[in-house]
Amino acid sequence: MRIQSAVHLVFLAAIFAGVGALAADQGAVAPPPIKREIIPGSELMTHQERERYRQRMRGAKTAEDRDKVRADHLRRMEERARLRGLRLPATPSQGGPK
Repeated sequence: MRIQSAVHLVFLAAIFAGVGALAADQGAVAPPPIKREIIPGSELMTHQERERYRQRMRGAKTAEDRDKVRADHLRRMEERARLRGLRLPATPSQGGPK
């Protein structure tokens, strides 16, 4: 009988420790989600090209600079798609659904 009591106490201690850990985790503040845009023409790009685009966007100081980076990129991707006999899907900046 004593062994069963000891096992029950260990079991209960483990449960309470787990509940305490869950309560502590719920009080933690999660970092804000990273806003990521869909890169126009990403299906035509290599991983390195996508990373380079993201770096250029992060390096842009103003919304106007980001618009210029995006427009330049879009022109290049449209040309790449045209050379391959493809068309890029419509994006919000091209008048597609937002």
